[in-house]
Amino acid sequence: MNIANITTRFALLCGIDKDEAYKWRTLVDDATAYVQSILVKDNLSESDKRRVEALCAVYAHKLYRLCNDESISSFSVGDVSVTSPKTSDISAENLWKEYAQKAQDLISDEKFLFGRVM
Repeated sequence: MNIANITTRFALLCGIDKDEAYKWRTLVDDATAYVQSILVKDNLSESDKRRVEALCAVYAHKLYRLCNDESISSFSVGDVSVTSPKTSDISAENLWKEYAQKAQDLISDEKFLFGRVM
């Protein structure tokens, strides 16, 4: 995979410039590692590589939106707490789901279930 392509797509999705994207390089690397870990196909065609790069960028975008808390709007008064969802988080999650669905032939759809051991 071409990390420069992934980083460029990530910057476009996030609406940031390349200098800003460089600050998020670790996040892009983590997203790439995650997508590689769920790949089920070994020998990728050029078209498949481009699709995987897009998946990496979209997953990095999702993580970026989770880390970027500028649009959080919440307040608390006593025992009452009101929080409005961040639409950027929701749209980033939806974008990830859409791209993952389109690449279902390339990735595993196993999901983790976090809980407790009794």
